[in-house]
Amino acid sequence: MVAASPRLVHVDGPRGVLIHQTPLDRADVTSVAGLTITVPTRSAWDIATLEQTPVAVAAIDAMLHSGVLHPRDLANRIALSGGLWRVSRARDVLSLVDGRSESPPESQLRVTFLQAGLPAAVPQHEVRKNGLFVARVDLAWPAARVAVEYDGAHHADPMQMRRDRRRLNALVDAGWLVIHATASDLYAPGTLIAQVSAALHGRAA
Repeated sequence: MVAASPRLVHVDGPRGVLIHQTPLDRADVTSVAGLTITVPTRSAWDIATLEQTPVAVAAIDAMLHSGVLHPRDLANRIALSGGLWRVSRARDVLSLVDGRSESPPESQLRVTFLQAGLPAAVPQHEVRKNGLFVARVDLAWPAARVAVEYDGAHHADPMQMRRDRRRLNALVDAGWLVIHATASDLYAPGTLIAQVSAALHGRAA
């Protein structure tokens, strides 16, 4: 996020783009390759206050996963932000972030399930059978042995499809029920939520 003083700079964004200006403390900015930008904690805070929750969580998850941002830095930022604009919203978003997530769709699905009232899923869970590694699944409810796997465009590749099928067979053999999600489920998740809910209730019964 590029940093500038809102009192000195006026920016008109292109049509459909919302420009937000806010004061910055000296500690909120740094310089990289001659460009003044906000530090990761400030960038994460602005994302949390301005973006929709699933999108914000996905972006901050990526920052944590890449090592650009540390959970301790987020905790310190929250502790020092009492009374700031949209602080409650930021705290809600930051309470959902998880650096184990490995892709934005995975993060968005995890938040979508939580907002739908489902139990929290475990990102990148390792499935084992008799102590031996079987697979690592995108989202898991280990007690119920239910997993959700996000299938991006590369899963349509024939070689990848073969690997996916072998992997799925191994998971089923280990007693897991695997539900697959695609990009369309990010925009219309109702059917997917119902399928996961039914699977969790069925396994519990």
